[in-house]
Amino acid sequence: MSQPQLKRVLTLTDVVLFNVIVIFSLRGMATGAKMGPASILLWLLAVGAFFLPLGLAVAELATRDPAEGGLYRWTRAAFGDAHGFICGWFYWVTNLTYLPSLLFFLAANIVFVVARPALGENPWFVTPLALGVLWFTAWLNVRGLSLGKKVTNAGATASWIAAVLLIAAGLTAFLRFGSATAWRWSEVGHSLGDVRTVAYFGTLSFALVGLEFAPVMGDEIQEPRRVLPRALLISGAVISVLYILGTSAILVAVPPADVSPISGGIGAVQSVAARASWPWLPVFTAALVSFSVLGGVAAWLGGMARIPYAAGLDRFLPPAMARLHPKYGTPHVSIIFQTVLTSVLIVASQVGSTVREAYLVLLDMTIAMNFIPFLYIFLAVPRLRRAEDGPEVVRIPGGRAGLWLTSGLGLGATLLTLTTSVIPPSDVTHPLLFEVKLWGGLFFFSAIGYLLFRRFSRDAAAAARASNIVETS
Repeated sequence: MSQPQLKRVLTLTDVVLFNVIVIFSLRGMATGAKMGPASILLWLLAVGAFFLPLGLAVAELATRDPAEGGLYRWTRAAFGDAHGFICGWFYWVTNLTYLPSLLFFLAANIVFVVARPALGENPWFVTPLALGVLWFTAWLNVRGLSLGKKVTNAGATASWIAAVLLIAAGLTAFLRFGSATAWRWSEVGHSLGDVRTVAYFGTLSFALVGLEFAPVMGDEIQEPRRVLPRALLISGAVISVLYILGTSAILVAVPPADVSPISGGIGAVQSVAARASWPWLPVFTAALVSFSVLGGVAAWLGGMARIPYAAGLDRFLPPAMARLHPKYGTPHVSIIFQTVLTSVLIVASQVGSTVREAYLVLLDMTIAMNFIPFLYIFLAVPRLRRAEDGPEVVRIPGGRAGLWLTSGLGLGATLLTLTTSVIPPSDVTHPLLFEVKLWGGLFFFSAIGYLLFRRFSRDAAAAARASNIVETS
């Protein structure tokens, strides 16, 4: 009987839509609009200093090594097994804690659609809903990307439609009443002199994270060396334009002081809809966003499972993580394992104030951890650049100058975002306690990752020695 194998089912269109669903959101536009007219300049800076360098770096690394595992494999090739494992570990852990927040956001949109806001604070509604959606998407991913990508693609399409409707409503409001925001360079200059602007740059960079994700499923993409660079170019351009136009649409319809990013973008949609006299828009948009979040959960859950799967293949995690479903050819053990862990986080975040506060600290901490893998990505590109690269490798343009400029810009933006992520927010009442929890948590997760690597690397070394003995005998 033949061994099960991963199936190459993702086309160019699938990868483009995958990038959209994991990166673009109305929340990002609302967050940017809160900054006022300066947000447009900040978006351009974030795109130029982080998003574009990330796309160029990923294109070169993914065409150099398009196999399953993505950034885990690239970092391992550049800096060794330990760094590769830690890079993959941080990426996996941060996205594991991101999933519950995505599911809670889905619940908030659903209660808005059904006009029952009180349900959003009811754990007996939120918890079963979140768990039900989580396990449904886990079932989709176990069945395979050929099925799961249909939900992901539909969710990305819904996200696009919601953004286009918001932009159209903002344009309608502008044509009727003019701009609700004063577009003066003096105000932009004043904002740029505010230290909070630096933090907003990091926030917008965080909203642009995700171009590195699709290559994690490299062995499931058709012709990855050809498809990935094209998908990066198309989706990167579309996402950048949508964020900038969407933020502008909000600002021409609503003064920055009236924009609330806390509402997840729906508050901004309500304000823009009222200005444009489109009363149906908020509920319709919330329904679209709900469907896009469902697609996002399916994408993140399925994509994340490929990290422990790749580490399991290398025996840096239990070999069971590398098992493929005998019928569907999917890493079902890895998918189910992380679904169980996410379920525990969902339940824990809803029971008791102490546990809930601990979860919030964990969420704050993972924002900092999320950018550590990007340090590895931008450092890996010059490390792996070789003079004898074949024509299949899509190099960063500009020769060595372009290479170092891209890596330098990406590293600078990443370090800036990491710096702002460890600064206590203005509403924190005990900054010192915040820092103790943050750095203590970072040390804790780093230690767990290192201990896991030490534990299983011994097994990997023993397996390698046994394989060499068999080959030489």
